[in-house]
Amino acid sequence: MRAITMITATGSPTLRFHTIAPTRVHEEVVHQIVYAIRSGLLKEGDRLPTIESIAETTGVSKPVVGEAVRTLRDFGVVETKRGVQGGVTVVSEEIPLGLLRIGGWRGATLTELVEARRPLERELAELAALRATDDDIASMRRAIDTLEQAGDEPDGELIRLDHRFHYLVARAARSEMLAYFHHTVLTATTVYLHEYGLFHADRSLVVDTHREMLNAIESRDLARIARATDRHWETSGGAFADADLDTLVPSSDV
Repeated sequence: MRAITMITATGSPTLRFHTIAPTRVHEEVVHQIVYAIRSGLLKEGDRLPTIESIAETTGVSKPVVGEAVRTLRDFGVVETKRGVQGGVTVVSEEIPLGLLRIGGWRGATLTELVEARRPLERELAELAALRATDDDIASMRRAIDTLEQAGDEPDGELIRLDHRFHYLVARAARSEMLAYFHHTVLTATTVYLHEYGLFHADRSLVVDTHREMLNAIESRDLARIARATDRHWETSGGAFADADLDTLVPSSDV
């Protein structure tokens, strides 16, 4: 459970100390690979870079990367093969809930996550309006079409398809730090949606607001983007209408 120590000194603001979870380095490697999959940088059938390459890039040891790969394999996200034609291959783009709890932001309430996500997504949309290519716009449009055409998929799959659009907006913004921070917030939010059943009941409304946002990005009109992002959050609020966001805390990490 989330624990906060409140210390009040005379004449000083209240200080908030959050619980610090023990850091296991391999979890941060897992988190980065999960980001690559959820954002569409890695797709089913794609092969990951070599363990040696990942270790060098992330500045950790090869055994640490190997532990991260084993974790991903245990959750059914990748498979490993030995030999010249071997390597680590993505076999599923659907990230299990237990894996989403690994790494990233811990201990925030849903209110805090929503408050962080809203300005992040507006900033990313504005940057996307300045930097998106025709290919970026086409990818976002395909993501919306896929969500609209999806059949009676489980709620978790619909959330993944919904969030894919937002990951594509973040990619089009060409801001690596903002995109990764957005992923961290979005992943933590996803855990809440699953654990508390806070699913949006009207998929057509989600599709409509995504199209409105895409059209605003394509117009390069910042005022229009602000209106579109505000409308998105007004409609998204329906999923949280019956929840006391400040009392919801995630389950213990697995």
